[in-house]
Amino acid sequence: MTAAVENIIEVKDLTKTFGDKTVVDQLDMQIAPGQLYGFLGPNGSGKTTAIRMMCGLVPPTSGQGHCLGFDIARQADKIKPLLGYMTQHFSLYKDLTVRENLLFVSRLYGLRDPKARVDELVKQFAFNTEGRENQRVGTMSGGWKQRLALACAMAHRPRILLLDEPTAGVDPKAREAFWDILQDIAASGVSVLVSTHYMDEAMRSNRIAYMLYGRLLVDDAPELVLQKSELVAAQIPLTRPFNDRSMSHDPRVVRLSLQGNSLRVVARSHEDIGSWCRDLGDQVGTPIDIDVGLEDVFFYLTLRQQGEGTRF
Repeated sequence: MTAAVENIIEVKDLTKTFGDKTVVDQLDMQIAPGQLYGFLGPNGSGKTTAIRMMCGLVPPTSGQGHCLGFDIARQADKIKPLLGYMTQHFSLYKDLTVRENLLFVSRLYGLRDPKARVDELVKQFAFNTEGRENQRVGTMSGGWKQRLALACAMAHRPRILLLDEPTAGVDPKAREAFWDILQDIAASGVSVLVSTHYMDEAMRSNRIAYMLYGRLLVDDAPELVLQKSELVAAQIPLTRPFNDRSMSHDPRVVRLSLQGNSLRVVARSHEDIGSWCRDLGDQVGTPIDIDVGLEDVFFYLTLRQQGEGTRF
């Protein structure tokens, strides 16, 4: 029996290399029990490897850490039974029904009363509506398939749930319902670590981590990330088509996108936006202040890390 720990995961200087490539570089992180933690970053940024290392699924090259009170390098075998893992690609049996898949997975985990646990899962994940519990999985929509994969990952009542881009390719309504369930799971005390590319999903996390080239650039509550941002944004109406490429790469502008008959501009200050508009003259109307989003912040951090200028 392990002693109670304040943080369910705590790692320091965690590093993973494959050959001469450093995938995760000196990661320091603490995750509290019952947190819904969103991991963001471009493909290949190291976020999935970081999650797997923190939970003892992948051995670190160097560094140290504990998960659920166990050493991630020396006691990984004690951590794994306490994890629930859901991959990005659906891997359950399409010829079986929902209930049959749940029963199969529950028996694999060696649960004492698998049928009773399946009854609980059917109710918890709303498979008891419209006869879905007896529906063959191959005939279900992507959203319901992902919900079933999540239910299977929760069958053995894990203390930590790991999700690798679970809603990729799922429609917005199904994604919202899926995240409602994730928030309920986290509220019950289960720590949820999820990698995602969707900014609306990131905003529903308790905390977010943004990784780039294996390094952690952001680790904070999403609303605080926006509050601390040095960026401003504006919507600028166009009086005629915009095709000035020299202005689209102007250093005063961090991000520029054409949206219908207007420009969306992100910059470091209102003064930069104002002077940029004055140089465009009668091509544009009066700028209207709008909110900066998480995507703008991460876009800016990426450009700054890469040493690049504005992107159109």
